[in-house]
Amino acid sequence: CLAAFAAAASNPPASDAATLATLDKVLAGNHRSDANRARDKYRHPKETLLFFGLRDNMTVLEVWPGASGWWTEILAPLLGAHGRYIAAGWDPKSENKYVQDGLKAFQAKLDADPASFGKVEVTALQAPNALNPVPAGSVDLVLTFRNFHNWIAGGSAEAMLKAMYDALKPGGILGIEDHRAAPTAPIDSQAQSGYVNEQLTIELIKKAVFEFLGSSEINANPKDTKDYE
Repeated sequence: CLAAFAAAASNPPASDAATLATLDKVLAGNHRSDANRARDKYRHPKETLLFFGLRDNMTVLEVWPGASGWWTEILAPLLGAHGRYIAAGWDPKSENKYVQDGLKAFQAKLDADPASFGKVEVTALQAPNALNPVPAGSVDLVLTFRNFHNWIAGGSAEAMLKAMYDALKPGGILGIEDHRAAPTAPIDSQAQSGYVNEQLTIELIKKAVFEFLGSSEINANPKDTKDYE
């Protein structure tokens, strides 16, 4: 499930020809790991970013890029010349070992390839203590991939959405991708299964004063039986 939201009444942005040309080069670049590139046929990075209206001169905040930085490999070089890529990871003051190991692995990835990742700006966005990743109203596009269910389950969705809303410029866009529950399944309001009800997600985000612009079936997977652990 992909969904786009605006921080104020807005028409969805549209990618331009220059961005598309650069994106094609980045997707084919040798800086990407073979394992990550092999997943393009499942994750449809080009179509996904076009849906969210990415332009190469935007300031983009990716929330929780994860230890592997799958989207970092694409977004950082794409935005390097004319835009800004800001990676908002977990709270570095957390005592959680998983968090600390993930932060170290992500930083090691950046350090290993300064030509591709030297301009990446690293910050933190995690409730309850790291909720000001950037100056208010400074970001064109906030993206987060397969994380929203964690915030629902952890009771931090409201705080995280407010932080993302505050980060966006008026009319800025929030783009979310997550595992979609079957529409006929009982609504799991705590997302304990790891799957989120699409309508519940939309309503939660609209409650945070976003305007719902649209959703996409780009990454819909008919083989997903919705019961994976």
